[in-house]
Amino acid sequence: MQLSTACRIPHTAQSEATASETEAIRQNLTLQQQRLSQKLKERLGYLGIYYKRNPQQFFHKLSTEEQEDYLLILKRDYRDIILNYFRQGSAVNQEIDDFVTQLFFADISIIKILEIHMELMDAFAKKLKLEGRNEEVLLDYRLTLIDIMAHLCEMYRRSIPNTH
Repeated sequence: MQLSTACRIPHTAQSEATASETEAIRQNLTLQQQRLSQKLKERLGYLGIYYKRNPQQFFHKLSTEEQEDYLLILKRDYRDIILNYFRQGSAVNQEIDDFVTQLFFADISIIKILEIHMELMDAFAKKLKLEGRNEEVLLDYRLTLIDIMAHLCEMYRRSIPNTH
């Protein structure tokens, strides 16, 4: 993965970034994309895991109360991932692995994952507005969602054995 040359660095109306700040932002984005690419390359060892899932433990088979409890856990875990995603030296890779494993074994829909992400981003945006801060920083967290989705897709792809 590489940073698109069409990728524009957002500027705030309050202050224009200098050329060195813009370059620093571009380098940071490039570094984050390289990290994402490397993490995706490390995803191995899922062969046959698809058949180890228990359909009785799928999210849609849980009672309403169990679903609510499970969603609270997923939201908490995803919030932790968001807060740690750009922090150097964090255990975010393991957190993502654990989160995606939860999603996979509970057969959580992509729509539910998107809802969790959007709900959390809305909450963060409201908090930033209350603090008088710009919410454009939240756009960077699309990388987190892409990382989770890519990891989950890779898990499904590698878990089902080839039939040919």
